[in-house]
Amino acid sequence: MLLPKLIPTGSSYVRIPISKRAAMRILLETVQRGSRFWTGGVIAAGKALAFADKMATLYGTDRNQGQRAYAKQNGKANTTLLMYPDDDSGDIRYWLLATAGDGLIHEREKLLDAHHSRQLLMWSDQYQLQHVQRPAEHGGGRSWTWSLTESRYAFLEASIRRHAAASGRMPERTDDLDALVAAIMRMPGFYGIRQQQMELLRLGHHIWQRTHDATLAYPWPERVPYLDKRFACYHTPEPLRLDVLVKHLSLRRDRELPSDLLGT
Repeated sequence: MLLPKLIPTGSSYVRIPISKRAAMRILLETVQRGSRFWTGGVIAAGKALAFADKMATLYGTDRNQGQRAYAKQNGKANTTLLMYPDDDSGDIRYWLLATAGDGLIHEREKLLDAHHSRQLLMWSDQYQLQHVQRPAEHGGGRSWTWSLTESRYAFLEASIRRHAAASGRMPERTDDLDALVAAIMRMPGFYGIRQQQMELLRLGHHIWQRTHDATLAYPWPERVPYLDKRFACYHTPEPLRLDVLVKHLSLRRDRELPSDLLGT
């Protein structure tokens, strides 16, 4: 969703990333630094501030860097709360992460382990965070990256097969293919996702060539852009805070309500 560009100073300790890819990068780096235990979900915007305050009271999600360093030295678990608007639903998606160590969070929450293949950190049913072995030609070594979930990839694979095989002389089918290719190209280009983007586009190109006359060309993208990780993750000079986001979502919802519901 589009976030407000003019950011008033907020009071909540929860900073909202500037974009979906920024939120995904923060989650990746948080797990990479040791916060392997997690839980998450979606919460109504009207309940988000109270929820964030409760997490701070119970688990110390609002600790500063000094407090986190002290907790780590004493074998205590550190926690992180990341929140981001859930597309256009008006709700807010959240992830609660924790390091190993003593702490109430390990006693009260049913935490998953992002290092476990069946408990991967998820973004809805779209993406999953994985620790993968990169081939030598791509630098080698193991690293954390996002990839499409099996179900999401299967859906896109079936879609690309159907649309690429459809008659290119039917404008409505060509429009469907254009929209699908554009959606694939818009996905955040983390290494794992990028490999899947290229697989889908290669598949589509192969099916198109097999099912269409050689004179009927389609402009299949020749490459997928790399994700430059040097982008800013938060608005500057002031980050968007949770209380400002909640107000923004409330105002947007009110504008979308029918006039009779607003009493005007």
